[in-house]
Order: sequence, then structure tokens, then C-alpha cells
Amino acid sequence: MNNSLFKLIGAAACAAILTTSTLCAADTAPSPGSAQSTKKSSSHAYPFRGTVDSVDASAKTITLDGKKSERVLHITDDSVLEKDGKPAKLDEIASGDYAKGLLSKQDGSREILVKATFGPKPDKKGDKKSAAKPKAPATPAASAQTASN
Repeated sequence: MNNSLFKLIGAAACAAILTTSTLCAADTAPSPGSAQSTKKSSSHAYPFRGTVDSVDASAKTITLDGKKSERVLHITDDSVLEKDGKPAKLDEIASGDYAKGLLSKQDGSREILVKATFGPKPDKKGDKKSAAKPKAPATPAASAQTASN
């Protein structure tokens, strides 16, 4: 009788464990329809950079100079603007400012500004290296070898 009781309790415990793990897996697995709707509603942000040509505060747009054509960036209430490291408003952005940041295409063709920093154009990388790292003075041992040769 003891043996049958242990078998019965063991079977009940196994059934409870299997049922619980199956229910937990069903709760965490996304349904196929919800995964597709998430992909459609999300937008991919991509980087940009350029020089501001004009700012239209009434239309909430910033136009950048381009090699082939101008690029119009649309500002939304969620757009984050910074100038010289501080939060900025659209009317603080001026023609000639250097701009860099992130854009997205949420509604198809319009480029929506996600985040942008405005200010003077940074120095070229080559200029920074030569200015930042002056040539090290020659060591006395190296100077002595050069002089003896």
C-alpha cells in the first residue's frame, strides 16, 4: 500500500510540474500576429550629418545642404535638439550650423529627426592628431648615437 501511495503522489507531482511549465511557456511565447505588428510599428534610426541651409519654424523643418540635392528634416514633439552641448529650441538653430544625429522614416518618405546636435563643424581627424601629440624630444642616448655616427 505504501508503494502505491508513493507512485500516486509521484505521478501527481509530475503532472503538476509538466502542466505548470507548459502554461509558463505559452504565456511567454509571442503570438505570430503580434510579432509582425511590432516590426511594422518600429522604425530604424540611422545617422546623418551636414550643414544647415535653412530653418522653417512654422513648418518645423530643417534643410541641409547636399552635394546633389537638399535634404529636408522634419521635427516632431519627440525630436531632441542640442546646440553646443545644451538643449536647444528650433529657433536657436542657424544657417551654417553643422548638424549630426539620428533620423528615421516612420511614415514612408519623410525623414523625421530623432536626435541632433548643432554647432561648429569639428576639426578634421588628421589635424587633431598632429595638434594633440607633439613630437617627443629625443632621448640623450639616441642623440649621442646620432652624433657619433
